[in-house]
Amino acid sequence: MSVNLRACLKRFHLQDEKKVQNRAEEFLGKFHPLGNVIFDKGGPNCKVVIAIQLACESLQITDWDMKVAAAVAGCPLSTYESVLSTVRKALDIQPSVSFKTLAVALGSTGLVPLAQELWTDFVPRYLDVYTGARRQAAEKEVKSPCWKGAVMFSCAKAFGERLKKDDLRQLCGCTAMELNLAIKSVDSFCVQKLTEFKKRPNALKRAAPQDKNEEKTEEEKIVKKMVIAPVSGISSMIDHRDYKATKRYKDYMAWHTSMVQQLKEQKTK
Repeated sequence: MSVNLRACLKRFHLQDEKKVQNRAEEFLGKFHPLGNVIFDKGGPNCKVVIAIQLACESLQITDWDMKVAAAVAGCPLSTYESVLSTVRKALDIQPSVSFKTLAVALGSTGLVPLAQELWTDFVPRYLDVYTGARRQAAEKEVKSPCWKGAVMFSCAKAFGERLKKDDLRQLCGCTAMELNLAIKSVDSFCVQKLTEFKKRPNALKRAAPQDKNEEKTEEEKIVKKMVIAPVSGISSMIDHRDYKATKRYKDYMAWHTSMVQQLKEQKTK
């Protein structure tokens, strides 16, 4: 393992992750045919950091911070994302993305069927603009995760929800420019469908899982079974007894009553 790779892994607190190390070295080997021209656009550690990121993705390690990655790579975030995008395309490496995985990650599961509906409307309209070789290129283009991210964003926006573009970019493995261009295309080709969505304000609620209340009710039943009557004092931590029933508390109360009585007697004298 190179000194540079070891140092970068340490920056990400991954120096003890042997699988990440081995996978990163594999990716560095795959980078050789690409030459250094691609990576020269980034910082001095750009090649190594991208190898580590792709290694983490392949091992389903999801808590990756792009801003930290760019800082370790030694270049601006936009530059790092651009180089990463170029490498992905050159090696045909894209994150595995579906509307369901995006929705779960973004906390908007109700959007799944609506995003699928918008996708079904968008793809034919977009492809029909092109013919021949350009159409084949467009068919390959829309398979990029970026387009699903764009559809999710436009769909959510139509229903008054704002998804974070930074989160979408990271989930879809694309640059800000790529995502913004894709969103503009979706908005442009699907004006009618998006307008229709805006006239269906309750569609998002209906699309949400219907068994949510039932699950909650069942959870509440379980919680009620687990609830123990509130008790206090150190003894309650041991066996859930009410501290007022303990001998120590009764002795204390007897002493307290006795002291109060003595004080009263002293005042009357």
